[in-house]
Amino acid sequence: MSNDKDTLKRRIHYNLLYDFYSPLLTEKQRKVYETLCFSDLTPSEAAQVLGISRQAVYILANNVMDKLESIERELCFAMNTRQLEARIHELEEENAALRRQLAEKEEKD
Repeated sequence: MSNDKDTLKRRIHYNLLYDFYSPLLTEKQRKVYETLCFSDLTPSEAAQVLGISRQAVYILANNVMDKLESIERELCFAMNTRQLEARIHELEEENAALRRQLAEKEEKD
């Protein structure tokens, strides 16, 4: 079960990076990533669809993952976005708590 969670977290992580940085990939890299991750095909199936060897799929997929990680280390857009989203969530919760307190105070007055 833990392995499934790790796999899902990894997929979400790379999909987020892909959302940010896919324009920086080559067309072939994007096709391999999309075929593997969005179409949920095995490397053998992706190789058949793309007309390349299974080994080429593995190499391109690893290159894509490495490139996405490398770009993220340089630009940090995904990390900053996660932090901003977490802060927005905190502020929304604080705002809701303050509104409840104000409503309670108004009811007492």
